[in-house]
Amino acid sequence: MSRLVLSFAIGLVLCAQLPAQDTTAESPRGISASFAADFWRIDIKGGFIIAMGHVQLRWKNGSLRCDSAVIWTDSTGDEYEDDSKAEGRLHVKEIYAEGNILLIGGEIVRSLEASAAFVDPVHERALLLDVTQTLEVEVRSGTLPIVVRAREAIQRSRRLFELQDLRFTTSPFVHPGWRVETSRLAIQIDPPAQKPGGEPGETVRNVRYEVDSSVVYLGELPLLPLPSLAGNTADSLGVGWLKGAGFDRSSRFGPSIYLDVGTDIDDSEGRKWGEWTLRNRYLFDRGPGVGLDLKYRGEDYRGGLVTFYQNDDGRDTIVRQPHPENRGRFTWRHRHKLPESIQLDLELSAISDRGFLPEYYENEFKGGKDQETLLYFKRAVENRALTALASVRINEFLDQVEHQPQIGYNLISEPIFELGDSALYFDADWEISRARRRFDPDSLRADQDAFRADLDNTIGLPFFVGPVKLEPFAGFRYTYYSKGRLTDDSFNRIGTVYGIRATTQIHRSWDVQGGLFGLDGLQHVILPELEYIAVDQVSVAPSALPQFDRIDRFTQRETLRVGVRNRLQTVWRIDEVAQVVDFVDLDVEWTYFPQADRDNGGSHAGNLDVDFVLRPGTRLTWLVDFEYSFQLDTFEVFNTTLGWLASQDLFLAVGYRRFVDVNDAVFFQAEWKLSPRLAIVYRGGYDFADGEIQDQRLRFRRMGQDWVFEVELSVDNTENFGFSINIIPRGLFDPRIRSRPLRHEPRFATFGDGLLKR
Repeated sequence: MSRLVLSFAIGLVLCAQLPAQDTTAESPRGISASFAADFWRIDIKGGFIIAMGHVQLRWKNGSLRCDSAVIWTDSTGDEYEDDSKAEGRLHVKEIYAEGNILLIGGEIVRSLEASAAFVDPVHERALLLDVTQTLEVEVRSGTLPIVVRAREAIQRSRRLFELQDLRFTTSPFVHPGWRVETSRLAIQIDPPAQKPGGEPGETVRNVRYEVDSSVVYLGELPLLPLPSLAGNTADSLGVGWLKGAGFDRSSRFGPSIYLDVGTDIDDSEGRKWGEWTLRNRYLFDRGPGVGLDLKYRGEDYRGGLVTFYQNDDGRDTIVRQPHPENRGRFTWRHRHKLPESIQLDLELSAISDRGFLPEYYENEFKGGKDQETLLYFKRAVENRALTALASVRINEFLDQVEHQPQIGYNLISEPIFELGDSALYFDADWEISRARRRFDPDSLRADQDAFRADLDNTIGLPFFVGPVKLEPFAGFRYTYYSKGRLTDDSFNRIGTVYGIRATTQIHRSWDVQGGLFGLDGLQHVILPELEYIAVDQVSVAPSALPQFDRIDRFTQRETLRVGVRNRLQTVWRIDEVAQVVDFVDLDVEWTYFPQADRDNGGSHAGNLDVDFVLRPGTRLTWLVDFEYSFQLDTFEVFNTTLGWLASQDLFLAVGYRRFVDVNDAVFFQAEWKLSPRLAIVYRGGYDFADGEIQDQRLRFRRMGQDWVFEVELSVDNTENFGFSINIIPRGLFDPRIRSRPLRHEPRFATFGDGLLKR
């Protein structure tokens, strides 16, 4: 019962944080919604219902599922008997929800998962915490989902949305191998307005956006900074047709100059349909190059085209092989939304030779989508999807898998039947395909092909034991292969999986003020997690099977993962706005391998993974993350960084980074804004392993009204001198120096660039 009271209290606090309503006006009537729950209790005087267990609400433009909820309503509840299972209709005003939340509906995304949420369906407002959303962006068959996690998502009105502390990745795990982080994304959709220069009554819709600078991470290592973006779809970033111009010098291409031109493309009604960019390059050590890029978007489709031709009489530095003099690429990707929830993807990618992409598009080569030619079909309805894929390899030098074709069916968390206060859920992932793996001819390996049918089935039974959520699960997998890796005989592979997950949340609050951390209240949140997974009775080893994808790597494995996260929270006033912040965040995770010889090279203990963040104030942040190997008895990874916002115009940071047998270096960065228009940025490092100064860079930046002018001087450990001049539209930059946690700080992305040996 104390949990219900706490839920109600938190709901009232969240209510207070929303914009105040006119109390003199009559309270608006709630939206009609269907309602179901295992347990409920109504307070007629207070006008709210407390519901527990499989709570479901459906209204005209959306629906909500959760474990528990406080529902403010006009309904009297006379039609229900207290403490019984409730099913019927309510007039819902506001909802506070907790636990396994699934919110469906909205213009931006179709559905959101969250741990806690406050929803105002009457005014179309919402506040969600610990949000997770899986988007299908340039992926097929769900193999490369874009997973978006945000600490907080706010719908302030029908057309104004804001998300805080975002992470984008293709991994479903909480700690992905790579990710893109940004601290804020805001979107405002303006009402249709008169189009400038258009006929009377001719309107155009404008979308305003703000995206803070982003950072691409590999593990906890920042690899690539991405600039801030702010603007709207009605304005162009450039001046006329000019999009950018500059001069550069590098050891790879020598001196070079570039000029980019392009404009927006309007449709017949004057709305922006797309944009084109003509990229012109002259590399003095290679030759001339030119390419045309196109991006477009309609109401139910979108796509992009990337082309480039390079006349190249130089030598590649990454793939050191002879290459043709005429090189280039043609890549087209298109997605179409059809009626009946059907999605159709088309992709075509042709590359001239194996060295072109890593030499000229290195970032895309390392972390971008595979260069594929395919046709993909998908029809998704609620929690099930039917997919079909046909693909072919046209770049003969790539190691790729062709599907001719692949048919799949996915079912997610389908309730089978109820068991007391819980329900049994069924998940299915079925696939039938004819796959052909075509190897790079230089590898001298024979191609592999087989007909394969895979049926992966799992059942789960989540339930609560006091405050602890337990989710035991078990599964059975059957796979048929028409042939093996070294034989033409067919195989029938079977295997089982079983395990259990346990999670809970413990918290306590104190009324304290002041001190070193400027406390305004203190809350300690502990999030323990335990997961045991065993894959057993696999009848055929992966070594006997052709290897096309993860299905073929299914093998016996047993792990016990233990994790606990500690968060100390208080309230700080940042930019005159009261915000709840984690001034201490300690996350510890460790994996135990019962079958050490089979699964972990003879060691029962996996790596100890620790992430620590300390923020003594809004201007100072200390980060530590490391992985300790019990098998090697050393730190495989150890990173620490101290960042200080000395003033609104000066940011300083120093850090240390160590990777076993790869890197052992310190680094430093400073950004000093001399005036509103002039800034100086310096970064550098020293590698103890080599005993050399690494990658010193000094950049002068001049902010114009429409353009940013930059001059950069650089030198690396090989005494290779670099000099570049760039002129770029100002809309790609955010000149402000702001205090944020360093893990979301764009300047942190450039620390240690060039220090890692490749």
